[in-house]
Formats: sequence, C-alpha cells, structure tokens
Amino acid sequence: MSAAPAKRIAVITCYRHPDYVRAASLRAAVRASGRFAEVEVVKNRSRGAARYLQVTGALVRMAVRPPDAYLVTFRGYEILPVVLLLSRGRPVYYDEFINPVEWFVHEHGKFRDGSLPARALRSLFRAFMRRTAGILTDTASHAAYSAELMDLPLERYTAVPVGTDEDTFAAATTSTGTQDGPFSVLYYGSMLPLHGLAVVLDAARRLAGEGVSFTFVGGDETDERAVAAAGADGANVQYRSWVPYAELPDLFAAHRLHLGGPFGDTVQSQFVITGKTYQFLAMGLPVVVGDNLESGVFRDRGDALVVAQGDPDALAETIRWAAGHPDELARIGRAGRATYERLFSVERVADRLGILFGAEQPAQVEEARDREERAEE
Repeated sequence: MSAAPAKRIAVITCYRHPDYVRAASLRAAVRASGRFAEVEVVKNRSRGAARYLQVTGALVRMAVRPPDAYLVTFRGYEILPVVLLLSRGRPVYYDEFINPVEWFVHEHGKFRDGSLPARALRSLFRAFMRRTAGILTDTASHAAYSAELMDLPLERYTAVPVGTDEDTFAAATTSTGTQDGPFSVLYYGSMLPLHGLAVVLDAARRLAGEGVSFTFVGGDETDERAVAAAGADGANVQYRSWVPYAELPDLFAAHRLHLGGPFGDTVQSQFVITGKTYQFLAMGLPVVVGDNLESGVFRDRGDALVVAQGDPDALAETIRWAAGHPDELARIGRAGRATYERLFSVERVADRLGILFGAEQPAQVEEARDREERAEE
C-alpha cells in the first residue's frame, strides 16, 4: 500500500471497441474515486492492427512526462507487455477481466489443456501478471479462479464490478413495453457460448403459441440462421443484426422482460454477471439472470429472476411466470435498480478501486471495506 495517493494516472485501452463498457466504467470510477488529481485516457482510434501502434506511440510520447501509475483496461493482455516495459518501475494495474488462458484453453478450446502452446501461454502471462502492482477482475469468483489457474496469491486480486454507463442507462421513469399484444422478451449481445443463445431459442420453441415474442439483437450470420430456424419451428422470434448504442435504452424500454443470462453452461459463464445485466438493472427493468457463482447477490423474484443455466425448460417456465405477473415484474425492476445502486454503481466501483490503489491512511481502506459489507447486508 502506498503512503500517499499518486497524482496522475494513465488509463490505457487498446481494443477494437475502445469505449467498451468495462473501459468506460473504469475511467468514470477512477475519476470518482478521488485518488488521482489527473486522469489521462490513452486509447486507440483505429479498430484494426493499427491500434497497437497508436497506443504504443502515445505511451512513448508520454514518457517525456510519465504518469505516477498506469491502469490497463480490457483487452489489456495484448498491450500489457508494452506498458510494463515503458512504465520504468512505476505501478501498473492490470484489468484482467477475462483471463487469456481461461479464454483460449478452457472456454474456446483453441489450445488443448496441457499442450505446449497452453503451457507457454500460461507461463508468459503469469510472468507479466507477477510484475503488476495489482490485478482487477469483474467478480470474486473470477479472481479465485484466475489465482488458482495462474498460481498467484489471491491477495494480488481485487474484484471490481463492471457497472455501466449511467448517463446512457438511467432509471426508466415509466413502465416498459406495451401491454397490448404478445409478451415481449429481449435478448441481445455478442452471442458468445457463455451467453447461451441455443438455450434461449429452445425456450422460445417451448413457448410457441403462448403469446410470447422474442427479439434477438447481435451476433453474426450463424446466429441469425439459428434464430430463423427457431422461427421455422413455430417460435415467435425476430432478429436484428445491430442497434446503435444510443438507441439501446429505447430498445430496452420497448420490451417487458430482459434476458441478462448467462444461460450457457461453460467455464466462463460460472463467474460473470453480464454487462447487459448491469444495464437492465440500472434502468430498473426486470431481468432474468443465470444461476452461477455470482448470482447469490440476487433474490429470485425479489430483485431479479434467477434460472438454472443450460436449462431451456426452466427458462421457459420463468418467462411464463413473468408474463402472468406484470405487477410483480414492475416491483422486481424497482428492486433491481436499488440493488444496482447498492452494489454496482460508479460509487461502488470507485470504492473498490480505492482498495486496489491503496489509501492515504489504512483507515480509509477499512472504511471502504465497511461500506461494502454494509451494502451486502
């Protein structure tokens, strides 16, 4: 723990989506934490390979007047070696968010577990992670998993919730979705395996003819074909490939139930609260989440609807219940907003960062921890 707060920090993003919600949330929380007098954002302009040169060039120019600390945001594992090299011993905090060994070996099977490439990947990134001043993850269970996977002390990790862009995803002031016509359900995102698109489509098939409609947004042509196949089987589904970011709140408000997931039964799905779940909660909208190591913060039919992962029958039954209880859904949405404010807001993310960065006095860290404990009660 440092004796005094650093005065200037560089928050670095090198990713094809430079304003990805995790990076934007951390930038806002670093500013809100009050730990730094100056926050300098370094991010790429190009989305292709040129982004690496852009960020590296910015870091080289920054060496003339280097910051007191660096925070590398997701997808940081590619640029982390460069930051460590140019930091010249200044503290580098690394937002792991998704462990590369978890991603390439255990989640997507790009390398066989125990193979030479898998072992080399682990050794390389373990060496980089050991050189950091601290490691961020999105959840406590993800921290424990990464610590065991990389054989690093758990004390090096700090779980910092993702939160969301609160300017965009503000609490809704009116009830959501039309009360006429089918009961409308929204599922959107990148359709990665952990999200469980197949589970949702199978649930939609089970609800065919029951007055429930599904809107799917995102993914690729393969996902679009999967949605079309469910429609051919009788499910009431529609697909949109893309919705502009600024229009997402209106899209959310046009639906009566929102699927946060994750519903896939994969390694990564056990440890996460999805980004869209934070968005739905922040807007006070009723959300369905998958039962995993992190879903214990929610109360089923209290501030969210909680269903077993990988189980289309359970998801279909939950949606049936939601369609028949509109008043309960409104209450659940309001309670979800309260849970967001209590556990996941920018202020709570800033509290976690205060613990990561260290405080001027140990009592400040204890005060931040006490706030967290009270929030969880």
